[in-house]
Amino acid sequence: MKPAVSPVMRLVPVLRNLVRTHRLERADPARLDAERRRLLVGLVRHAQANVPRYRELIAPETAAAFRGPEDLPSLPTLDRAEFHDRAPGDMLAAGFTTANTKAGTTSGSSGIPITIRNSERDLGRLRASYLYDMLAAGLRPWDRMAYFRVNPFLRHPLERFGLLRTFHIDTSGTLDEQVEAFLAARPTFLVGFPHVIASVVEELERRGVRYRGARRVLFGGERLTPTARALVLGHLGARCHEVYASVEVFTIARTCHRGSLHLRSADVVVELEQEDGSVVPADGTREAEGEILVTRLHSEAMPLIRYRLGDRVTVGPAGCGCGRHTPVVLRVQGRSQDRFRGHDGREFYADFLTYRVQDFPEVSRMQLVQERPAQVTVRVVLTPGAAASVTERIGAAVREAVPGFDVSVERVRSIAPEANGKIRIVKVEPAAG
Repeated sequence: MKPAVSPVMRLVPVLRNLVRTHRLERADPARLDAERRRLLVGLVRHAQANVPRYRELIAPETAAAFRGPEDLPSLPTLDRAEFHDRAPGDMLAAGFTTANTKAGTTSGSSGIPITIRNSERDLGRLRASYLYDMLAAGLRPWDRMAYFRVNPFLRHPLERFGLLRTFHIDTSGTLDEQVEAFLAARPTFLVGFPHVIASVVEELERRGVRYRGARRVLFGGERLTPTARALVLGHLGARCHEVYASVEVFTIARTCHRGSLHLRSADVVVELEQEDGSVVPADGTREAEGEILVTRLHSEAMPLIRYRLGDRVTVGPAGCGCGRHTPVVLRVQGRSQDRFRGHDGREFYADFLTYRVQDFPEVSRMQLVQERPAQVTVRVVLTPGAAASVTERIGAAVREAVPGFDVSVERVRSIAPEANGKIRIVKVEPAAG
């Protein structure tokens, strides 16, 4: 039986993994490829030998012949629904149980909540990944970090020395409670969903309070309109970075100092599934779009191989001049299941419509909702003083993009987030499917 997860955060594994991450961040392509292959081959063989479900899915001879990313299409994908329906014992490696691993549960915004279990070694890598995200975004040891999230987090021992102090802004509370917690914390570094941070900043502006203590903002989890982003950064006088991450696979991509969202190729292998079922590797050789399949290279207790995260993304070549040799995520287009349907029953990804809306500088928040085929309701939160006619112009822009659709534009005071605190910019109601 494997040892239980420590009830306190262990810094040594975190620091060890932090050094490894930094070492590989700018590794040359040959070295990075060799490391990925080594980890991927070990992961596949570990899963086949030790995980009950993978023993059913992967034949011993397939695992023995596996050589690297090019062989991934020979393996089955792991569907979110199947993962949810399986007993934990089916997905846990030998020696691991619910008693000696720590659970991480997704919000269930897709309708299917997933619980991932991590070993102490997995957690060391997870914490190092998140810490590196913040260091790459400009975190300093003496910063005061405000985390905008529902659940609190495990404290770390460095706080007793006044280093990396963390403050929980409970996003399940009222806006007034969040603002008061924010002002009491006096943070210099902010981490959270963009629209939540934007809401706090807008309330500060409404109150006439100018907060200039923040140096950096680390956005993650959703897209913010250019107008709302400019408001946040302009009010705070801060610089921003972004991450693309999930509970299941940790950080998938993070921005460099040039603003490019680089895949973390030392930790994940990404494939893009096309409409016809074929798969394109996100290897930086060309631009490709599709449903993302993620293999988490460091997953000891509960391996995730070719996991359907549920997002549709576009990945481009590794052409950034920052010194990294990894592919760049050009767009995260939202949930793959949120596809609009036309009169003829054909479905399409509606993310392109959002750019027709956010191009209007008066739009602070937006959401496109389909309740029946060939129909879309555009909900917008407009900036103060926006002319009433802007909703007509937004409607015209959307109708031009989807001729024949019944398009309505609603000016609203706010847009309700999902249970996890995110706003789904494109949303399909069940009746529309």
